[in-house]
Amino acid sequence: MFTIDTLCAALIQRRRGMCETRSSPDGKTLPYPAPHAPRIFADTAKIDEIKPLFDAGIIDGATTNPTLLKRAGAQSWDQAKDMMSEILRALDPFSVSLELTELTPAEMIAQAEELSRLGANAVIKVPVGGYAAIDKSLDPHTGLKVVRALWERDIKTNVTLIFNSTQALWAAKAGATYVSPFLGRLADYLYKHDLPERTPGNALYWIDDHKDPEEKEHTFNTEYVASGGARKDAGVRLIREIAAVFANYDIHTEILAASFRNSSQVSEVLLAGADILTIPANILTRVADHPLSEEGMVAFNDDAKAFLE
Repeated sequence: MFTIDTLCAALIQRRRGMCETRSSPDGKTLPYPAPHAPRIFADTAKIDEIKPLFDAGIIDGATTNPTLLKRAGAQSWDQAKDMMSEILRALDPFSVSLELTELTPAEMIAQAEELSRLGANAVIKVPVGGYAAIDKSLDPHTGLKVVRALWERDIKTNVTLIFNSTQALWAAKAGATYVSPFLGRLADYLYKHDLPERTPGNALYWIDDHKDPEEKEHTFNTEYVASGGARKDAGVRLIREIAAVFANYDIHTEILAASFRNSSQVSEVLLAGADILTIPANILTRVADHPLSEEGMVAFNDDAKAFLE
């Protein structure tokens, strides 16, 4: 079970210093009570999933990627752009993240400019790293260089594939609007790669000898994130760690929690300090559900029948 320590003053101060996420319209007598509430995005490219959630006031934006666009029926880049344009129009002026498919800086920047022209509410998704895993000739700092270039062009970015607080910090320093820690994938990796004879989390953090003469140490994450509790909570601990780092230095890049596995993680990442949550539509459709709510509604409805006779 994820546990949380006492909220530090810096974390609270950072949160209060951020821009309002939804303000009261002019002329409203009853003010909007949650102007600094976290934003909720739908992680889908299906407009028939997005529209009902947006019309109900449940979401404040959306995130897409090539996989989601294919699932939504796109079979070409032109079709994908048409789908992205439709989502941008439907949610305007709220944020919609659109992912790059190119791999070199010049091509990525050109594609980002193309996508940003689809709508003023477009945010460009840029993977932070992993480029050399596709092609050893690619610059491992490609993502950070592109983020910097897009910041210089006043194009908002959502830096993805974040798995430790160092990646998040460098993305913020490059000019990222959002950083997206993938909490579910972090836990998936531990379940798959941990050695059972060692402390849980050893696939991402293990130091046998601090001098590491044989270079066998694993320090991909801190011990807090990798081994500070249950494997399933590693991603939530990562968000908490990033939130603490950002609070320490008053960094206003927003933390966008991604890769949810279940509905309970929604509450956990809010406690951990996420600014935005991007959640699959199948989880969002159940946000008002609880067995006691259902039981209570049945009882209230039965009692109300007495006033209809």
